[in-house]
Amino acid sequence: MTRMIPARPRGGANVSEKRIFDAFAGAHDADDWIVLHSLEIRRHLTRMQGEADFIVLVPGRGIVMIEAKSPEYVEYKDGEWRLDRVPNPGKSPFDQLDGSIRSLRGYLKHREILTGDEPIVRLVWFTSLERFQFNNATPGDMQFFEWELAWRPDLQHPIKTILHALDEHDAWYRAVDDVAHDPASMTAEHTEAIAAALLGDFAGGRSPADRKLERLDEERGLLKKQARVLDLIERNDHIYFDGPAGTGKSYLLAQLAKRWHGDHRTLVTCWNLLMADELRDMLRGKPGLVVDDLNTLMLRLAGIDQNPADANQAWYTEELPARALVAVRADPSIGSYDAICVDEFQDIAGFPAVLDLLFALTASGAVEGTKLAFAGDARQQILRRADAHVDPYAVARERVPGLVHVALRRGLRQVSGLTASAESLLSRSFGYRGHRVTSTIDGPLVVKPVASETEASRALAEALRELLEHHQPHDIVILSPFGARNSLAGRLLAAEHFSKEERWLRDRLRVADAGAPDLGRVDAVQTATTVQVDAPATPATPAVLAAPLPKVPHGRVRWGSIFKYKGLDAEAVILTDIGDDGLTFVTGEGLDWFDLLYVGLTRARYRCVVVPN
Repeated sequence: MTRMIPARPRGGANVSEKRIFDAFAGAHDADDWIVLHSLEIRRHLTRMQGEADFIVLVPGRGIVMIEAKSPEYVEYKDGEWRLDRVPNPGKSPFDQLDGSIRSLRGYLKHREILTGDEPIVRLVWFTSLERFQFNNATPGDMQFFEWELAWRPDLQHPIKTILHALDEHDAWYRAVDDVAHDPASMTAEHTEAIAAALLGDFAGGRSPADRKLERLDEERGLLKKQARVLDLIERNDHIYFDGPAGTGKSYLLAQLAKRWHGDHRTLVTCWNLLMADELRDMLRGKPGLVVDDLNTLMLRLAGIDQNPADANQAWYTEELPARALVAVRADPSIGSYDAICVDEFQDIAGFPAVLDLLFALTASGAVEGTKLAFAGDARQQILRRADAHVDPYAVARERVPGLVHVALRRGLRQVSGLTASAESLLSRSFGYRGHRVTSTIDGPLVVKPVASETEASRALAEALRELLEHHQPHDIVILSPFGARNSLAGRLLAAEHFSKEERWLRDRLRVADAGAPDLGRVDAVQTATTVQVDAPATPATPAVLAAPLPKVPHGRVRWGSIFKYKGLDAEAVILTDIGDDGLTFVTGEGLDWFDLLYVGLTRARYRCVVVPN
């Protein structure tokens, strides 16, 4: 992804600037480009101050200065410009660019950074007009080249547009005598030096907690904007939110539940216990609104205190739902929900008995007259064998014929650079059409290959130290394809002998009370050696089934299996055991290895470290 500085449009940016910013922020194949937006030029050579809308630094090619305009009408006649409905309609946009370019050259030469032969290209971008709407009767005009103009359709291909301008500039000035012109002078190091000189950095003692608050503000703002989707579907009672990880599905489902709950008896449920806790937090303060994981719900309906100690897949997906269904049919009043919202619907779409129970909980046992909302991602079916995967939307629509499909394709959770790196690592697209969260984070995805257990522990410690420079411990999660005993973190805590570095790791993974169960890890009360991939992601120890998973203590890093953490996210994630052993285990269980890695990689919002063995 293109590196945007700053990471989001400045406050007060006009429509044309926002359009160009979004175009660059979502562009691919320009990872080493730097785009500076709204650079205030205090050291202007021709007036008190000025502003460069965009400065695009392209290694190996040159610098492109962009002036953004969105007029209703543009006319160029007798050497004079007329731009309708913009400030200073008679002012030449190229005069503005020329002043900015002279100031840029003068400042960088004064700093002894500019060599003088870097290509600097002008580009006026009319984001409101089509090219055919501008009839240039004098293409040979001495004042500008036509390739120095860009148009609304060019927003779809911003990288191509910039390269075209650089190509034309290069073709013209390479043949002009006495003009210093050398694109090769724009090395990667030189590009970074120019960017650093134009926008210097300074530190003011901001802590990881301060950075987290800023990130939370941005995330909340993006989610609130996403809630506008609900206004578009307000008159629909049957909704399916579909999209890749981090597109706001759970948030929209929770907001919809709040709207429906005002006049309706509402149930919000999902398969995963930790996800149910997350939904409960989102819906806190709504008395009477029921939020439960499906296992707890089914036990309560069936009048059973706990799952059998030897519960297997058939118990969770066939026998228990069948018992609960008998109870509901005998006494419909224990169901009769006017509104039902199901998150992570792909987890249950392949279990007919669970679905039969779910739809029996509707008011009068009928879809008609009941508000229904589902949210799912077909790529996250990691609790079910690959040969048993289904199309969750098709399953839901078969039972609810009038289901409205809401496709969410803009990422709201993960920074764009991390997604691009993860897609490159797996050599496949995750299905996003863009991202709302941009970032200047360098190396958001890091791979630390290891060849032995000792190297793995050392790489894990190194990764954790690096992440702790930017994130608080409780905002970091260590995940593995394995459960508690077989994961790298589990083996480390179970070891009788360990090095000084491994002791450092153990101290950060272990809770303060060494005699208590390790409540700091994601699957704290799981007793099986590996995750029961076909069973609900709930604790297997009966005594604690009714209790919510304890909160993670501050100062400790959470750890556990990818299966347990599906549906949730963290600021930073470390993936361990990503190698032959993990692959053998996952494929041996009939699961899709790439789907599991997709789920693991998309748990991280800002940074992810992969430790393959």
